[in-house]
Amino acid sequence: MFTKWFKTALPGLLITGMTMNVLANDVEKIQAKLKEVIPNAPAATIEKSPVAGVYQVSVGPNVIYMSADAKYLFNGSLVDLTTRENLTEMAKNNARMQTLAKMNEAAMIVFPAKGETKHTLTVFTDIDCPYCKKFHNEVATLNENGISVRYLAFPRSGPQTPSYHKMVSIWCAKDRRQAMDDAKKGKDVTEAVCENPIMEQMIQAQNFGISGTPTLILDNGQMIPGYVPAQELIQALNP
Repeated sequence: MFTKWFKTALPGLLITGMTMNVLANDVEKIQAKLKEVIPNAPAATIEKSPVAGVYQVSVGPNVIYMSADAKYLFNGSLVDLTTRENLTEMAKNNARMQTLAKMNEAAMIVFPAKGETKHTLTVFTDIDCPYCKKFHNEVATLNENGISVRYLAFPRSGPQTPSYHKMVSIWCAKDRRQAMDDAKKGKDVTEAVCENPIMEQMIQAQNFGISGTPTLILDNGQMIPGYVPAQELIQALNP
């Protein structure tokens, strides 16, 4: 996942969110190395990890580790053997939440919860994906149980394909929710063209390391690949 992102990094590198226990000299070394190996990376956050001499580096929704001398990069899971907690996954959840918080909800297609919003699911979807359609059939049930569903587009066939153009037409429709409903039911989508976020959302999907649909991101940042029945989600979100 990270290797692929390495090769397609986006413009602009900035080190942000440094905590007080981060040594300035270490940060300078890591920053310089990042600029060298990932010249067009997005903003990064550098923090000390629980391992002496190793720093946690968050780049968008991705988390890696680098040695204080910036000579070594580690890409994998850091596990606390005492608590059995996957510290990397916890860090990734937090990074995903921060990334989602910066995204424009107005560019998503939102099916809001009925009454009080207890939870929010962000879902990368493909209009021609059978399991995406199966998931969408249960969105009303999720809404009735206080769960909002926010859709982001990820036509897996790629840009300028039939699925991509369907997504553009849905996002350009006067009633985007109705257009999404119709498309998920197999109805023809009225062609429409406008300024749209489809390509940007596809890039975001790649940054999140998403390769299949549907992919769900819970409001705690946990990412779940694949279809999950509504009742299971409701039980998991409301234990």
